[in-house]
Amino acid sequence: MIETGLHVIYNTGSPLHYAVDVQDTYAGLAVFARNEAGDGLRNSVGAMAWADLLAELATPFDQERGAGFVDMRGNGLFVPDLPGCPHGGIYKGRSYVFPGGMRGHDEITDYALIDIMTDNAGFPQPWRNRFAQSAREKVDLSFRHRARMQASNALVIFMPIKGPLSSARIEILCDQDPILLNGTTVAGRIDDATIPNDGQWFKQFYFQAVATETVTVPAGGRAHVPIALHWNGDGAPCAYALALKLESDAGYLPKRRLKTDASGTGSFAVEALGLSPGDQIAVKINTEHYTAIGKIILEVV
Repeated sequence: MIETGLHVIYNTGSPLHYAVDVQDTYAGLAVFARNEAGDGLRNSVGAMAWADLLAELATPFDQERGAGFVDMRGNGLFVPDLPGCPHGGIYKGRSYVFPGGMRGHDEITDYALIDIMTDNAGFPQPWRNRFAQSAREKVDLSFRHRARMQASNALVIFMPIKGPLSSARIEILCDQDPILLNGTTVAGRIDDATIPNDGQWFKQFYFQAVATETVTVPAGGRAHVPIALHWNGDGAPCAYALALKLESDAGYLPKRRLKTDASGTGSFAVEALGLSPGDQIAVKINTEHYTAIGKIILEVV
């Protein structure tokens, strides 16, 4: 299993300050630009007390049935008594994700990674499923994805199993502790300097598919390959019923869909049609948007 709840990744060097609201049915982020002494009103379109803005932020913004529109009402206002900012901050807007309220094509699936990012001007962006967005190019390095998007990570939701946000791990990337809304609590704090700079931090929170025994395939014949899901982090069984996709570089797969049972195990058939002893069949196991959570090499005998 993975650690769930909100985790603060601090010392990131972000110039922005955040208010975060994480509940079972939604997650939201309000963004502020920190001010230096004397810059507040000069760089703003007006002023608003924190108590007044807080009353607005207490209710999540859900326009057009959870589609992910950003709430830009009031952006540019100076908040002189913004918590955590001695010289106040300028409000930049807020963005929300509602995992259970999406209409239309379902981007929230098993093996999803949800980003709420900020652009180069510091404005919040609509949420995105990173794997759905980068699947065609097979981009999974986080820094390469940010470079392509010309944006910075702010709130990241690691969702290996589709479900309520209480079953997901959520990280807020900040320079200082965020403002916590509606009773939001912090499950852990991690210094950004301790995170490996390899772009693969996310993988430890997901699972892989592995063959549970060595299987060979007779030339021209068929074999059944048992698999199991295991968490990447500790290797423990991932006990969930999941729909997976199969593809092979040789031979034949009678079925290209596989659903594991509640224990996270299953099997698929493969046929070595037209192959000879000594050939190999490579079968990739994929999720809806992410390819190769497992790759199994079968020897033809």
